[in-house]
Amino acid sequence: MTQLEAMALTFVIEAAVASALARTLQLSALNCAGAAIAGTTLTHPILWAVFASAQSVTGALTTPILEAVVILAEAPAYRLIATPRWDDALLLSLLVNAASWGAGELIYALT
Repeated sequence: MTQLEAMALTFVIEAAVASALARTLQLSALNCAGAAIAGTTLTHPILWAVFASAQSVTGALTTPILEAVVILAEAPAYRLIATPRWDDALLLSLLVNAASWGAGELIYALT
């Protein structure tokens, strides 16, 4: 999968999951989807740029470590766009990134 394909798929997955979670958190689905797209726009290219270098240092822990960094890096987008609460912002970031990571693992397992 190319970087552009992976980024487009990430947009779809994370925006959909954020929108679905919005109702439970009593937030705007549109704002949650927008925050997902904004956060991914910032972090996805950086993640792709550093992954190979990081993997040579962190080995099998590369993906979990980088995903944790991405979750923390995207939380401010959720806080600024979707919710006034940091706990909701962190929860949204954690859950949408977990869904995206899980989908990626599934795709790679099936190919």
